[in-house]
Amino acid sequence: MTLFSLILLSLALSIDCFTICMVFGMQRAAFRANLRAEEKDPMPPLWWSAVLPGLVFALFHILMILLGWLLGWSINGIVEKFDHWFAFALLCGIGFKTIIEAYNSKEKELQVHAMFHWKSLLLLGLAVSIDAFAVGVSLEMLNVGLVKLCASVAITVLVCSIAAVFAGFFLQKQLRKLSLKAVNLIGGLVLIGIGVRILIEHLQG
Repeated sequence: MTLFSLILLSLALSIDCFTICMVFGMQRAAFRANLRAEEKDPMPPLWWSAVLPGLVFALFHILMILLGWLLGWSINGIVEKFDHWFAFALLCGIGFKTIIEAYNSKEKELQVHAMFHWKSLLLLGLAVSIDAFAVGVSLEMLNVGLVKLCASVAITVLVCSIAAVFAGFFLQKQLRKLSLKAVNLIGGLVLIGIGVRILIEHLQG
């Protein structure tokens, strides 16, 4: 595999992470704009809000590549039958949870996306990294070293995730008209949309 092909593969695995993290950034900005002048922001600093999901997503991609490489073809057939349904269920579940909490919760912290709740963040990390398992299984056919593949994917996922949070944050600041509830609705629909896309792609394949 050439360096260019490796970069393209890494970027392809980063697309869902980028999309989700961009929504994270928009929600973070909408939450901050929703605070009254005398209120202190209870959420983590923006830099940590960007680094945290990037680290989690990168770690899950490494783990899934390693898992696919270790297990190889032995359980690949079983995984292929259920992985898309699993990712679909996780993403839709968190998407609906985001929408419901945004409109029903009286606590402002719960109106922000699940990236600030570690359980949901771990589930998201698992959902967006399932395709990395297939990459690990196909490692020999890809003709690329395991360490090189893991490093390339992890760095790309991390950088794209961090950049997306900042991009979403500043995009929301420019829009301003979108309320926190509206951004959370968009975020929930984005997660559900990614889940549906994964399901359709696998069923058609």
